[in-house]
Amino acid sequence: ENISAPNLFAVVTGMAFFALLPVSIAVEWSRYLPVWQAAMETYSASAVLYLSLSAGLFHYLNNEVMYLALDKVHPVTLAVGNTLKRVFILVASVVIFHTTMTPTSIIGASIAIPGTLVYSLTKQYYDNKAAKASALATSDK
Repeated sequence: ENISAPNLFAVVTGMAFFALLPVSIAVEWSRYLPVWQAAMETYSASAVLYLSLSAGLFHYLNNEVMYLALDKVHPVTLAVGNTLKRVFILVASVVIFHTTMTPTSIIGASIAIPGTLVYSLTKQYYDNKAAKASALATSDK
């Protein structure tokens, strides 16, 4: 009845996982087997399962922390932090994994990262404007 945003996210994520698991198995099984066999040439089954579950868990926790942060900070702060996170991930992938940045990827990142920030800030501005207009309309009645 009175469920918090992070708890709602957890429930919806769990329900979506169990609802879509049979569908993903039915649709992706033929693609999954060759990937599994290729992974088995390099890693043990337990290592692949561990890495897969760890990746899923960290992805879930990343989203869970975002829901928790949204309750604690202003949405603009969260948008800026999210943009900085993208920059950090990009720089880390270049430094740690020696990912080469072609001129095209540099231009793409230079457009996408500020674009994400501008979109987030603009969306927040118009959401606030709509909320104020709605509040005014309700108070006039």
